[in-house]
Amino acid sequence: MFKRIWHITAPIGVFAALQCAQAQAQTCPVGGACIYSVKFVCGDQSANPNLKLPSETPVKPGNYATSINIHNFHLDQRAVFSKTAVIAPTEADFEKNPNQIQISQARSITLLPHQAIEIDCSDIVTLFTPPPPAPPPSLPAFIKGFVELSGSFPTLSVTAVYTAQAATAATAPSGPVSIEVVPVQPFAGP
Repeated sequence: MFKRIWHITAPIGVFAALQCAQAQAQTCPVGGACIYSVKFVCGDQSANPNLKLPSETPVKPGNYATSINIHNFHLDQRAVFSKTAVIAPTEADFEKNPNQIQISQARSITLLPHQAIEIDCSDIVTLFTPPPPAPPPSLPAFIKGFVELSGSFPTLSVTAVYTAQAATAATAPSGPVSIEVVPVQPFAGP
């Protein structure tokens, strides 16, 4: 009996330890570049009845949203950084056309001490929109990739919130809503 319980609880303990290890604070190098690379998933992924196993869509059919929350928790330092986004194609699409990767323009953000902002799917899409009078880009209804926050700034609190609602092949999203909150750690830039 003890052995059976151990086989069930040991993997849970390892998973919990790994989650706690990921949440430990790291610091940006003093005076050096710091980067946060945050995964985003935005839009409606339709079911594709023409796919045959083992082929799959990038994610299961449904509606997906990402909210990236950034907090300058310092009481005496401002944070100036740039945000850019890159849409990540599948490896097969990349091999067919390596030039199809879309990288947005960079935008500067200044957070005063104890200020916070949110970058959501609507904001990510605007990063790809050139200033008027240029036409808006032709982005698909479903995009995935990374938002990059980079610059020389104090360590920030960066958290990504992922929301998904499943859909069946014949209906719009109508299933239960799933929410996951993921802390994002910085790494030293080039």
